[in-house]
Amino acid sequence: MKHTGKPALSDAQAVQRTLEGDTQAFAVLVERHQGPLFAYLGRHLPTCEVAEAAQESFVQAYEKLEQLRSPEAFKSWLYAIASRWCIRHWRTGQNRRTLSLDAAQEQSATWLDDLLTADSRERFEALSRAREAKALVARLMEDLKPEDRIALGLYYVQEHDTAEIAQMLGWSVEKVKVRMHRARKAMARKLDALTQEEKQ
Repeated sequence: MKHTGKPALSDAQAVQRTLEGDTQAFAVLVERHQGPLFAYLGRHLPTCEVAEAAQESFVQAYEKLEQLRSPEAFKSWLYAIASRWCIRHWRTGQNRRTLSLDAAQEQSATWLDDLLTADSRERFEALSRAREAKALVARLMEDLKPEDRIALGLYYVQEHDTAEIAQMLGWSVEKVKVRMHRARKAMARKLDALTQEEKQ
């Protein structure tokens, strides 16, 4: 919600006003963070699940707002709630090994649009390599535990540091480092196995 003629509320101010009973202040937080949150969830969930996950994340954030110790950290706290939602999604048996087909189709469409406007062989080859790399990474990550997928996504895609990831997932910093190290080693072993298969 926009407040014409008034300075925009900071996250901390909006949180405080919400706790004091001003529900419109929470609308400020929703408007400010819904776009980035949708984008974040879209990288970790099938498109058909994103809207529900975003809605549930905001609902939980509202209902548990009094548990937020540092109001200025609302964004990280919201993403922590969303990350746990993603982990629960991938932990279910039917979803554990399912890649996001909707996301893959969107990536393919974007790749095709870029290809149709490409004006050089170099551009074509670069796009092909990028597409192949995305597919390979998805294949390497499909056997990882849900928590490790999310942690790697937060680190490499969202560019959070290990301390931020630890806070978001409720882990120690050391646990984040160990889990990411093991996940990368597991991906390297799978890459080696796939490479050997191709050579045979």
